[in-house]
Amino acid sequence: MRNQNISLLGLLAIVACAAIGVSHAITSFRLSRANNELATLRQRLELIPVADPDLIAARRLPSTDENIHRWAVRLPNANSKVLYANWGSSPTSDLQDIKAKSVRMFQLAPDPATREALIQFTVSRNPNDPKWGSLKIETGDVSIIAIGPEITSLLMGKTPCRSEAIGDTAVTRPASSPITLFTTESNSSPKTAFCLWMDQPPPPDGG
Repeated sequence: MRNQNISLLGLLAIVACAAIGVSHAITSFRLSRANNELATLRQRLELIPVADPDLIAARRLPSTDENIHRWAVRLPNANSKVLYANWGSSPTSDLQDIKAKSVRMFQLAPDPATREALIQFTVSRNPNDPKWGSLKIETGDVSIIAIGPEITSLLMGKTPCRSEAIGDTAVTRPASSPITLFTTESNSSPKTAFCLWMDQPPPPDGG
């Protein structure tokens, strides 16, 4: 009788272990499926998967127009960065300076829940004078700026140039570092260039 009790207890233990194993497998499967669904949802909502929330992150978003450039950026702190744009008859290395007199600054508007902001710039020709163009920069607010023939030709791909941009894969930087979204520079001399980047806000005293 005692042996039968021991056998019964052993059988119950085996059944319990099997039940725990099955439960663990089901839970793991559900967790994996939930993580996949979350990743898909984040991609659909244009969110950036960032392992370290203290890093700045940026990635290009799809566009059906070659003259429209879009990025999602994720900021550890909503006020840690602003968007800068600069262009002119100088190399990119001279233009990409937050203290340059010609630099334009744009405030970012991150979503409070995700700490992400959308940045888009669109270049188009002036219908009344196609040599000239306009640059529309959207960061929550919209700014439209007239641009001259050289920059219009450069941005619309009519001038031989060398360009670099953050692509579909997220790029991260330390919170204190600038992050360049897009630069293009003509191959000819004198140089004509355009750059779009994020950096710290200017000092309150302008110095």
